[in-house]
Amino acid sequence: MIKEMTITETRKRITSLENEIGYDDTITITNHGREVFALMKWDTYESIAETLEILMDDELLKSLKTGIKQMQEDSMIDFDTFKQNL
Repeated sequence: MIKEMTITETRKRITSLENEIGYDDTITITNHGREVFALMKWDTYESIAETLEILMDDELLKSLKTGIKQMQEDSMIDFDTFKQNL
């Protein structure tokens, strides 16, 4: 859920916001009606940053797509078989 809050209101409530915001919540912080910041849980930020990192790495993205395709086609091998082939 996206909530909106002014900078002034955020400043007053900053210490209590940790308990009020959930994993999927984002607070849009405005200054004179203009969006200037987004406030979210650290875990949410890390998840977004890691996703962007994967999407920007062509080799990693290719590996991810290959793995998803193998799962969909049920053509994955189990770990013991993989280990034997090393």
